[in-house]
Amino acid sequence: MANTKLETRKRRAWNTNVFVKQLMAISGLFFVMFVIVHAYGNLKMFFGQEAYDYYAEWLKGDAFYPLLPEGGLIIVFRTAMILFALVHIVAAFHTWIVSRRARADRYTVKKNVADSYAARTMRVSAVILLFLITFHILHFTTATIPAGFDAAEASPYMRMVGAFSNPGIVVLYAVFVGTLAMHIGHGIWSALQTMGWLRRNTQNATVVIGGVVAVIVFVMFMAPPVAIAFGFIS
Repeated sequence: MANTKLETRKRRAWNTNVFVKQLMAISGLFFVMFVIVHAYGNLKMFFGQEAYDYYAEWLKGDAFYPLLPEGGLIIVFRTAMILFALVHIVAAFHTWIVSRRARADRYTVKKNVADSYAARTMRVSAVILLFLITFHILHFTTATIPAGFDAAEASPYMRMVGAFSNPGIVVLYAVFVGTLAMHIGHGIWSALQTMGWLRRNTQNATVVIGGVVAVIVFVMFMAPPVAIAFGFIS
């Protein structure tokens, strides 16, 4: 009887952990889609100030109006971002705790080298990203950190130019985007594995897909800052 209860608890714990990992995978894939759309929007810098500023104001005002009230998209989007971020962080923390407990169990089967490396990389890059995202918001969005422009008066286009005219910020942004790209590359592979879509015959293809998406994200995000730093956008 005791063994039966123990096995039942183990199955429940396993099911709970799988569910939490699926929540983390779904929220992570949502952020990947957001990152790609965000990077695409930034590329409008190459079409000039009018095009970029119009795009930025459209997002804040008339996007999907009258389906949504004026400015409604930003409210819905930010609310969704906060909820998905909380789900992703809590799920990641839960998974980390379960992993630590599992390592303490001598009967637990060890993960393979690739899984262990990916897990460590995801945790380290996640911590770095939290700090860099906070800096990015304080520097670019709220201008709490001096950014070379008046946040209250400058247009979105001029905020971009003002921020990335500083070579130091471009280098820091490259670290930020590089960490983000690495997190996405591993995250795609991990999410597909969690959802049960990873097989032996698809593993290599999945790694390649994750790498390609990571490279695309890095190039798309870094194109405007590099162009600004070298004077192609002014």
